[in-house]
Amino acid sequence: MNQDELFGGLLAIFVLAVIAIGAIVVFGDLSIRPRPRRLPLWQYTHRVIGRDQPFVTSSGSFPANEQRLWELWVESHKPGKLVAVPVEEQAPTPVAVPAEGDTGSGDETGARDETGDDGSSAKPAEPAETRQLRVSRVSRELRSVYPLALVGFNAYFEDYEKSEFPVGLIVRGSDGVAMMTLTADDVVAFDERGRRLWSSRWERLIFSNAHDLLLYNGHTQIRIDDEDQRDLVEALVVKYGRLEQMHFLPGPLRRDTED
Repeated sequence: MNQDELFGGLLAIFVLAVIAIGAIVVFGDLSIRPRPRRLPLWQYTHRVIGRDQPFVTSSGSFPANEQRLWELWVESHKPGKLVAVPVEEQAPTPVAVPAEGDTGSGDETGARDETGDDGSSAKPAEPAETRQLRVSRVSRELRSVYPLALVGFNAYFEDYEKSEFPVGLIVRGSDGVAMMTLTADDVVAFDERGRRLWSSRWERLIFSNAHDLLLYNGHTQIRIDDEDQRDLVEALVVKYGRLEQMHFLPGPLRRDTED
């Protein structure tokens, strides 16, 4: 092998070594560089409070300690932001057609059976229209507490802000709680004789909603059991209070002093 061939071989080896080192540096840098986090595409479930107040809630549930997802929800549902909300029409309730000669009154609400001559069902429901509603507030609610605390995110609208009040509801709970009144300013619990047992202004109210509803005003805590009218209490508490996971954890200490 002459000198020219030796030099050419060494040069080729040197070039290949430089290329290999460069590739290692480039691909190594790409592998350790933090990748941008993919933002979640929210999927909504549309719910109502009472009969006619729509609000949107995340269809997914997330770990309660996942703060970043909550921050993203707040960023994408800032107060003042417009959100498209479907206007859902209630499907007609079918009722039995009375037999010939039957004098029964049928459905007391006056609903009719909308079937055709051939017995086919009523017209298919038309696609729901949408309304543009302006966000007024956001909240979190517990959806699971064992073995892992999971939360869902909600957004509410200006058109319905404080429209629910005042309301009084029969409930059952700790310390003889038998009734609650909820106003635009506060929530108050009474016993069966109408004596005031507990109260909290909305801005101080902390709640934890699971198999029962825990309410804490900064001084004392009460529990509302799972009864029919608890659902509306819970919906309003979730909307206007602040979530803190207090189930299966040492909750706030109870005190004898009242708010």
